[in-house]
Amino acid sequence: MTLGLPGDVSRDSVGRAIVHAGHVAAWVYLGVGALVALTLAFGGQASGWIAAGLSLVMIGLLSIVALHRTLASTLVYLVVGGAATAWMTAIAMRSGYDLGTTDNAVVAIPCIALVLVGGSGSGSVMACTWVAVAYAVGQSAAFVGASASGSTFHISVAATAVAVFVMLVRTVDGLTRRSGLRRQAALVRANAAVREATVRRDHELEAITRLHDTAMGHLLAVASSGSGPVDERLRAEIRSDLTLLVGRDWVAQHGEEQRTDDPIAADGMAVLDQAFTMAADDGLDVQMSGDLAVLAMLGPQRAAELDGAVAECLHNVARHAGVDEVEIVLGSGGGEVTVAVMDVGAGFDAERVPAGRRGLREVVARLEREGGSARVWSAIGLGTTVVLAMPTGGA
Repeated sequence: MTLGLPGDVSRDSVGRAIVHAGHVAAWVYLGVGALVALTLAFGGQASGWIAAGLSLVMIGLLSIVALHRTLASTLVYLVVGGAATAWMTAIAMRSGYDLGTTDNAVVAIPCIALVLVGGSGSGSVMACTWVAVAYAVGQSAAFVGASASGSTFHISVAATAVAVFVMLVRTVDGLTRRSGLRRQAALVRANAAVREATVRRDHELEAITRLHDTAMGHLLAVASSGSGPVDERLRAEIRSDLTLLVGRDWVAQHGEEQRTDDPIAADGMAVLDQAFTMAADDGLDVQMSGDLAVLAMLGPQRAAELDGAVAECLHNVARHAGVDEVEIVLGSGGGEVTVAVMDVGAGFDAERVPAGRRGLREVVARLEREGGSARVWSAIGLGTTVVLAMPTGGA
């Protein structure tokens, strides 16, 4: 692809990296907790073996979350991890080390490991929600453990600081990616405007050249005709040329000539009729960038399938994105015509799209019938970009 899509649009880049970093940090904390528990165990306290086992259980569940980050695996980690945290808190507060309250480094270990779960989605809003839930679970578990051991409960300052830090990181990441998407769309529109201005300038120069040549030709013809009345046939030629030259839009004329000379282009220019009709029916404001003429590179059947796929994308924006503005960017390269449909709406997690929802699957099916493809970038709260690619030519 040559559309230059920003890396922060992809949910496989920055968002996944932050989630993975959180998981690694949680593994480190749980590993430290297991070592502390083993120290108690080798020191003669049998409860240390229990705490070490609970830490290993949380490490195993976190590994499942990291490999299969779904709603179910995250909920299991939080529920089982909360129970383990309550049990480990009770053990730590009864250990005889006079920890005082639950605001200590030992109890903070499982609480922080819960906070760093990162959520089941890579979107910033969803991640912050999961962090808040995990923080509440951890502190509630610490309260239960303190009550069971007859000790004093205090909110963990360390766990609170980690929760606030993670949410700040995810919020900044989300805002940065949203502004990056808008800047990219603005750059595409500016690039298209520059290309349009260049084309208009070239054709205006062509118009000036034609006007100059025509005028000089007629002046030479009049001069060579000698004295007396101008020949009527020459008069008719001059009048005909003036009719063609005066008030003529050379840029529009150039486009009409191209469509007339290319039968595929004549059909291709109407290829997005379904899409624009759908946008109008759904009340969407469509901002289009790129060269519409690239659609002339498609045969009628492929053009119709691409048109239907774009229309389905726009309908999905209207139904699910929660915005009334969408960006369409057209381009070509590598033997393909590409159409990107971008919005900065609600976004979604592609891995968790219900099996019964046909919107995205219908888009892919339309393109695959003609050898095309579709790629989707989306993050919850940051919008969606769908890039449709269709091979040039075809029936």
